Amino acid sequence: MTISITSKTLSDYDAQLAFNTATAFLRKSDLANYLIDQLEQQRVKLSVEVSSDPALANQDVSNKGSIVWNLHSDQSPSPDLPDVAALLSRIPAQQKPYITSQWRLMHSLALACQQLNDQLNFRDADATWPWLDEKVLSAGDIENVVARELSDLPLPDEQNWNRLLKRT
Repeated sequence: MTISITSKTLSDYDAQLAFNTATAFLRKSDLANYLIDQLEQQRVKLSVEVSSDPALANQDVSNKGSIVWNLHSDQSPSPDLPDVAALLSRIPAQQKPYITSQWRLMHSLALACQQLNDQLNFRDADATWPWLDEKVLSAGDIENVVARELSDLPLPDEQNWNRLLKRT
């Protein structure tokens, strides 16, 4: 696996639990599941730093193969994408910070796919998204398709997330 999960503010267990909880919901999208699998199979190392520092919420400090994902992020990084806006607008107010934080992780993973496009094996014969073969892969296109695929699905249970936030 080439995605490593680290944290300076959480235990290794809690950081992995946060990542697994978030990606369990995101993986309900066929495209997100496919892309996360592709990222895991690469020789390039991708590090996800899970942060619970409220001071870093909503800031993009990812750089050079290291994604910083903050559990307290509550603003969409893609407010101008119509399918993302539609997905987030249907979220009840009490769940909005939870889903928005997960969406920030999806945004970062989509950017990683966009940046690693030349190295990723998107020309999979089983892939149902022909635009993945494009020379210029857009993170926005990825996010819109994932949002569309998740829009009709039930929202995830917050049980693990609430426990995590209480520990931070």
